[in-house]
Amino acid sequence: MTSTRLLYNDDEYIDGLLDSSPAIIDAIYRQFAKKVSTFILQRGGTQKDAAHIFEIALTDIYAYARQHRIELATRFEPFFMLVCKIAWRKELQKRQMDVRDEAEPEIATLDNTHLQYVRELTENGENKRYWLKLFHQLTAACQQTIQQALIGPVADGAGTNPQPTAGLLPKIFAPCMSTLIKSSVVSRAGKELPAGSSEQAALYIMQGLPETEKVSFEAELKENIALQEIVQRGRNAVEWLRRALAPDNTRRELAQILADMRQRWFYPKDRDINRIGLYVMGITVLAIIIASLLFISPWHKDVYRQFAATEMVHHHKPGNDTSKLLHAAARHFNRRRFSQTVEVLNQVLEISPSNMYARYYRGISLIETNQLARARNDLQAVYDSNSPYRYDAAFYMGLSYLKERDRQQSLEWLLKIPEQAPVYWKAKKLIDELQ
Repeated sequence: MTSTRLLYNDDEYIDGLLDSSPAIIDAIYRQFAKKVSTFILQRGGTQKDAAHIFEIALTDIYAYARQHRIELATRFEPFFMLVCKIAWRKELQKRQMDVRDEAEPEIATLDNTHLQYVRELTENGENKRYWLKLFHQLTAACQQTIQQALIGPVADGAGTNPQPTAGLLPKIFAPCMSTLIKSSVVSRAGKELPAGSSEQAALYIMQGLPETEKVSFEAELKENIALQEIVQRGRNAVEWLRRALAPDNTRRELAQILADMRQRWFYPKDRDINRIGLYVMGITVLAIIIASLLFISPWHKDVYRQFAATEMVHHHKPGNDTSKLLHAAARHFNRRRFSQTVEVLNQVLEISPSNMYARYYRGISLIETNQLARARNDLQAVYDSNSPYRYDAAFYMGLSYLKERDRQQSLEWLLKIPEQAPVYWKAKKLIDELQ
């Protein structure tokens, strides 16, 4: 199955997170970094706080969407902003700072389903961070022991160990897990546990308690409310640590992308600028703006780059040569290696000349490498077909003429796109820029 993914389409933001798509994540930062930063700075936070909350929101949405299908029937902005605002309020509570009692306008915008998404994913994120914090307070040996017990070999890609038996649990597992459970009880309930109860609970949860002790433990568990709480905390620890520690290459890629975005959107350049420097900079910027308004044509704005970004998404089908080539082409395309993309798509089209998906993305790649005549041949063929990419091809035909500053030809192609086409809203935005 193949699909195209255009930037700034609210329905695609979550899919972009799940794919760790640099282009879509960049679009999220471009759209919302300033808004989140303004909200937090006005409520006692710093730029560092804003960057941190932004990342928490994105990683919480990613983690929740991995477990549950999120179907947004509304714009992404109120959904995302409410997640950020809740995360910031929770952070203020942890710091024991005053939290403003104010109604969030996003709540009125979202329906019950979306509010439930927000509530569940923020709670899940808090639980995961809570148990990870306690986990990282353990000794290195305990961390390694617990991780090995919870996360087994990833031979089948599952990434989590099935319930171990007593013979597989290291001797120090019970005391290590007991320390974790005790830390949780002390931090949340402020009380101590009976000696040995948490170690038995740890073994019981992991099905490692010897049968001779299991019967008496379960009998006590039915009557002892405190022991029930210990077992429940242990189960929570196992559940959240398994989720947090399970191998996830996409999550690791996402973390790397977020680190890059943090520097770009929240700390572009840390400069010590004095008042005179700010004054001079302000005068310079004003002069540039005036010069732009008076002398510089709108064509000097990088409107093409603003609208050209897209992702090539291909779901690989094992044992299919064409699918394998398309998968390789998508990797090149999404890393902006357009010459290599063209080479691979040439092979696809030799095998299957009628593959409009391959022809469409070859056309875009040829535009990016300034081979505009060849690009238009491909895009014209897609437009003349019954391909679902027909009007997307018309959009990129318009962009190809925009590259040559041919405003009239660009508008003619953009105006071919009907209102029901998925790319219509983007075409209309570009038309507004050109008129």
